Amino acid sequence: MYEIIDRVKPYELFAMETDRLRLSVLKRSCSKMTTEYLVRNRDFHKKWSQTHGESYFTERTQKEYLRYDCDEYNHGRLVPLYIFRKGEPGKVIGKVSYFNFAYGGMMSCSLGYHMDEGETGHGYMTEAVVESTKMLMDVMKIHRVEAFILPNNERSLALIKRCGFTYEGKRISYMHINGKWEDHEAFYLLAPD
Repeated sequence: MYEIIDRVKPYELFAMETDRLRLSVLKRSCSKMTTEYLVRNRDFHKKWSQTHGESYFTERTQKEYLRYDCDEYNHGRLVPLYIFRKGEPGKVIGKVSYFNFAYGGMMSCSLGYHMDEGETGHGYMTEAVVESTKMLMDVMKIHRVEAFILPNNERSLALIKRCGFTYEGKRISYMHINGKWEDHEAFYLLAPD
């Protein structure tokens, strides 16, 4: 079960906790720890992540990404949640993001996530996705969350199914991954009635 934290730390805009994790929208002052996470996992994420240039892996660029994240979060267009183990605030172990928000008659968004290579296999991402999705549906009244996954990313496909998502079909040439346009498998989860 998740809990929204009323008294966030000075470097957070928002925080929630699950049984084992703290998920936070981070301010620019956290660029060092987010850069360390990305650099540490660069090779591990490369096969599954959108194409990035060299500057992406610098603290200067990550400071700008965090500024953008905070602006978009404040306008209700992005919920970028960095993942920490409870009691270990200095080390990012993953990220789950909600984006492409559509309000009004749609009340939907998209989901993306990635995990530290050394933290896989412990159920952390399943916990983060399940509980943060519940929070979005409860608090923001989101009706539909979509996820798009590379067909050969077996671990991510298994994770999204464990989280209760339903297969919908294929998105052709959906995202530029590791230097080329790739098809993705589309999944969705609806809020309970």
